[in-house]
Amino acid sequence: MDPRVIYNKTNTLAKACIKVAMVLPHEHQMAAFAKVELVRHAADLGVRTRGLMVGQLGEVFVDRLSKAVDSCNGCGFWLQLIHDDGILNKPDILVPLVKECDELSAMFLVALKTAKNKMD
Repeated sequence: MDPRVIYNKTNTLAKACIKVAMVLPHEHQMAAFAKVELVRHAADLGVRTRGLMVGQLGEVFVDRLSKAVDSCNGCGFWLQLIHDDGILNKPDILVPLVKECDELSAMFLVALKTAKNKMD
């Protein structure tokens, strides 16, 4: 897949995650923690995938790709927790975002496998 498409998808996901974090209720204790973690993972995702757009050496590329997978999975985890714990009752927003995290993680893993195979 075109790296720009992946970057655009992750950039859109990161922005959506940050917007979800901004509307979490203040009175819910878990929401405060989820907000911080979701923003952290979303920001990391955006930064890491932006870094993939520039030419990289094999090991550096694999390391950044691996970290992008972790950031994407982190977003998915916190979105799922927010949904499952009823912190934000917006399944029409949260469920598609979790699905997008899963799909992007799978794409990153395919790219990671391909990059590692090329290095061997």
